[in-house]
Amino acid sequence: MKLADVPGQDAATGLLLRALAADRLPHALLFQGAEGTGKADAALALAAAIQCEAGGPDACGACGPCRKVPRSLHPDVIRISRLPRKDGAAPAEEGEEGEEEGEADGKEVRRVIAVDQIREMAEHASFAPREGKARVFVIDPADRMTVAAQNALLKTLEEPPGRATIVLVTSRPHALLPTVRSRCLAVRFRAMTSPALAELLVARGTGPEEARERAALAEGRPRIALELDRDAQDARRARREEVLLALEAASSGRPEDLARIPSLAASCAGETEESFLEVLDLAESLLRDASRLAAGSPADVLVHADLSRRIGALGERIGLARAADLVRCAERLRDDLRLNLGRSLLAESLLASVAGAPLPF
Repeated sequence: MKLADVPGQDAATGLLLRALAADRLPHALLFQGAEGTGKADAALALAAAIQCEAGGPDACGACGPCRKVPRSLHPDVIRISRLPRKDGAAPAEEGEEGEEEGEADGKEVRRVIAVDQIREMAEHASFAPREGKARVFVIDPADRMTVAAQNALLKTLEEPPGRATIVLVTSRPHALLPTVRSRCLAVRFRAMTSPALAELLVARGTGPEEARERAALAEGRPRIALELDRDAQDARRARREEVLLALEAASSGRPEDLARIPSLAASCAGETEESFLEVLDLAESLLRDASRLAAGSPADVLVHADLSRRIGALGERIGLARAADLVRCAERLRDDLRLNLGRSLLAESLLASVAGAPLPF
């Protein structure tokens, strides 16, 4: 894939292409945005562009390096991710013990990227490229690095090797140390508008009606939209409705609705951190749409265009300035989540802010 082919991310890919054309690509980049917005694809497209033999800022897609990168065959493009856990192995380091393991290709994987992986990366970064123009390291998901791993990475970021680029990919930048984030150029990957994503889905063979529904339920995220089956669509529809109802109740001003804020917050908090992050993503995108409508933008720029009437009413009750502040509030709560503050408390803080309480920042 070329950078220009990453759907719906013209601002992000344009920034990268301009840096490549000017030969001013930073040594460390932080690709951040919601799951399914194209961050991982863009990281590999950037790696291909760096190694491409054609001479342009973007990858040509046809030369040897461009063919090798997406198949993980290029020796100078190295991906760092969670490793399969060896049978009977103890947790590698503090921070992994007691956490659930995931699966990759049928194998159990550690929940974290360990410090030894980052130290090995740092050693490789000091070597000259074997056959390419530079060494490219893609750490994905970067938020799974332990604190020890992040501190090890920090040493490399502070004294970057001359011919290496490090790309951190994450949907949870709040989980990274501020010192790590501050040493990377942040490249934001945003959701597509619902009509634009529906158009992309139709171009890939989805029927128009289903494309509109998938685009809305996926919150403008292409990969999510492409992968949604019927059960997943039903679950996402129910979750979105729950969050919107909570925002509507909190903004209504009715005493009976305000009294429900603690119970609404407890329901929105969910059972896991991942489910609560999904709620924060939904709340942020709904509030962002509300601020757009409050500013007079047309419905076709919305992520949740199918809910434009209800979101417009929400925006009228909250007001433009307050809606914009609430978007930042939802973003800030991700940082607070990293401090191990209770999910219900954070959800109640957001709903109370929607109701008019002072913002928690």
